[in-house]
Amino acid sequence: MCDHRLYRRRMKCHVIKVITPTLKPAKQSHVDKIIALSYRLRDAHVLWQTAEKASLTDNAYTTWKFCVLLHKVLRLGPKEVIRDSSDYFSLIQSSSMRWEKQNNLTHYCIAAYWKVLYGRIWFLCNYENFSNNLDCDVSHIDDYGENCRISLLMDILDYQEHLNGLLFIVLSALDVQSLINSGDCRQTFFLAQALPSAVSDSDTLYGYAFLLVKSLCRQLPADTSSDLYKRFSSIYTIVQEIFDQISSMQMNFGNLFAIPKFTTTLCLDIPELALQEPTAPSLMDC
Repeated sequence: MCDHRLYRRRMKCHVIKVITPTLKPAKQSHVDKIIALSYRLRDAHVLWQTAEKASLTDNAYTTWKFCVLLHKVLRLGPKEVIRDSSDYFSLIQSSSMRWEKQNNLTHYCIAAYWKVLYGRIWFLCNYENFSNNLDCDVSHIDDYGENCRISLLMDILDYQEHLNGLLFIVLSALDVQSLINSGDCRQTFFLAQALPSAVSDSDTLYGYAFLLVKSLCRQLPADTSSDLYKRFSSIYTIVQEIFDQISSMQMNFGNLFAIPKFTTTLCLDIPELALQEPTAPSLMDC
């Protein structure tokens, strides 16, 4: 019990240091310690309660830093983080609506990030066979019923659309060249902290979406297959454009953080669908 109280105090201390209301990005050492403590505690309530007290509706810097932190903890922490975070759906929704009403690109970024986090928590609560970093054994995907595969594909594509919304608005807010010319890159690096986790999620989801579409299009009627493939294609065409833009910007981030590479091009090989197949994005080496 004594150790538990100690871990809670340490977690609170590190969270406060991460979400301090300044433009400076959080130190990775504090983030790493928060993730490690989440395994000690098997509880995310102290993380959320500390952030609540700091106010997730008033200070943009604090809220953005918490979103970035939470995404990392959701990806790398224990399963209990997902379960506990679902208790805060109403807070996520209210904060998202609060920031969406502001006429400011940075505030729109925050609203979009809340939608991503809500979608991620919801997805993992409903698909417990997926790990926190979205890994899943799909080696027997053809054994799943058609309705199950269609539902899973739709939910993956829904989450990818949330990711696309976040990536698009973040890139819109990053007027990199003007910031560099003005000699102040802090806002660029601050907002770009969302990119690595969002890119990693997109990379993993693309692989599953590809396998599901390929499996379903070979078994379903042509009109249904066409609808599924069109949605898959339209979403990942947008992803292609987003990742092309990120690729051209990578050099401006220097060594502050690494953005993962996206999956190599995959061919669906569905001759009966006379549709243009999307080309998976690829990023330059970091």
